[in-house]
Amino acid sequence: MIVVLFETIVFFLISLIYFFSVSGLGKLLFISNSNYQDNFNFFELFIYGLIAKTIIGFLLYISVGTNEYINIFILFSGFFLFLYYKKELNLVNLKYIFLLLILIFSVLLISKTHEDFIEYHLFSIEEIFNNQLRIGITKINFKFFHASLLSYSQSLIVIPILNFKLVHLPIFFIYFSVVGYFIWTLFNSSEKKERFFSLFIVLLLLIKFNRLSEYGYDYISQFLLLIVFHKIFFYKLNKDQLTKSFTIFLFSILIKPITLLFSPILLFLLYKNNVKFLFAIFVNKILLFSFMILILLSTSFFKTGCLFYPVNYTCFEEDKIFWSEKTQVKEHSEFVGLWAKNFYSIEESKYEKITDKNIFKKNFNWLKFWVEGHFFYKISEFLLILIAVIILIHIYFTKEKPTFIKLSFEEYLIFLLSFCSIIFWMNTVPQFRFGFASIVIFIYLLFSNFINLEISLKKKKIFILIFFSLLILNLKNFNRIKNEYERNDIYKYVNFPFYNYEEIYNKAFFEIDESKFKKKQFLHVEILE
Repeated sequence: MIVVLFETIVFFLISLIYFFSVSGLGKLLFISNSNYQDNFNFFELFIYGLIAKTIIGFLLYISVGTNEYINIFILFSGFFLFLYYKKELNLVNLKYIFLLLILIFSVLLISKTHEDFIEYHLFSIEEIFNNQLRIGITKINFKFFHASLLSYSQSLIVIPILNFKLVHLPIFFIYFSVVGYFIWTLFNSSEKKERFFSLFIVLLLLIKFNRLSEYGYDYISQFLLLIVFHKIFFYKLNKDQLTKSFTIFLFSILIKPITLLFSPILLFLLYKNNVKFLFAIFVNKILLFSFMILILLSTSFFKTGCLFYPVNYTCFEEDKIFWSEKTQVKEHSEFVGLWAKNFYSIEESKYEKITDKNIFKKNFNWLKFWVEGHFFYKISEFLLILIAVIILIHIYFTKEKPTFIKLSFEEYLIFLLSFCSIIFWMNTVPQFRFGFASIVIFIYLLFSNFINLEISLKKKKIFILIFFSLLILNLKNFNRIKNEYERNDIYKYVNFPFYNYEEIYNKAFFEIDESKFKKKQFLHVEILE
């Protein structure tokens, strides 16, 4: 028991050092000494720092590679940067960050990982950490082609003794930072609608999304989109904030390209700002934006022979680039689209089966199968939670009856754009985890038609709501941890507070056989064919 307690404390302290280390890199990357404003939010720094680590991980992978000692150097370099800038960052009392981490730390204590972690996430991290650039890596494991580029950052948290046991830290701290971002906004904003939205998001994340094992990479990219919307909607004329929103949006695409379906909401800026203003935003961080786009395109090309694999037209033919996966990528994209629309579950449906894939996709023939198999109860349950949280906040803080509110043109416009985002999502991959942010924003804007969001949020009542949300979060996670101790599979908690790395690693690499592929060596680059 004493050993477990000691290891848990060590895990907590390492996690805290990691958070501050990445935040230090974020300060170096993005925040200048001159732009500390009233709306500066400390929790953004971790996100910018994670972008910096993703860039560093990419550069190491295509050049000299990395190892545990380089990773230790990067970890403590970032931490020393944080200490160096600590006086500038005293806008936030660090004891509140420490307290918030204690209150949410149970989310990080997992034995059961996301299913895709075994399928290809761990393989992707291991590939980047143990190798320099290998062109055509999808020849070994085809699923590597759509692995998140966050793996570049995760490869930098492999350190001596703990090995790969800390690779969930970037995912957890994105969740942590988004929660912290909206808590900070809630207590520092003077605009009532902005505070309402922030409280709404905080309660939603704490009550609904409190199991790290269900995140994968899909949800965390959606969490980031909530910040993107917040900056676009509430800071729509602020150049610095819009620059940050574009940066975070690009980063969400690096994590999961499917977040491009969120793009219609960004068109709101064309209404609020002229082209010259928007161009200035890009110029402001043109080097950073260019680097992020370069990482996205070059990684896609090295792995699949496609400049941007989600768009099959960007793929080269196999007779021109021998590692091209154009045919396989197209087939997989079609498979995912059909899977998302419930084609492969029609055997369980009460409706007459449609076995022809083209007929299934045509004229929304798939919709009834999707409603039956996915909308109920995956999305419908979430909609009930969304609506309940909004109504709870409204009733708890005011006695007013819901009435129709006259919206401005810009509010109607962004409502329409959010609806377009949902239509794009429905027409491509209508799985909840790919459209979560658009659904949240659409429901929020929809209810702004019926209830007054400009209500006074009293701090005492806010603390009570957050307290009970955190209580729910921890009770659910303590119960989950208890259940994971009682499992009898590879996810049984045998290495608390760390996940069962050895067993999961062995399962993840059991079927991989690199010997059947020919290899070419060009400089330090290994080419598989």
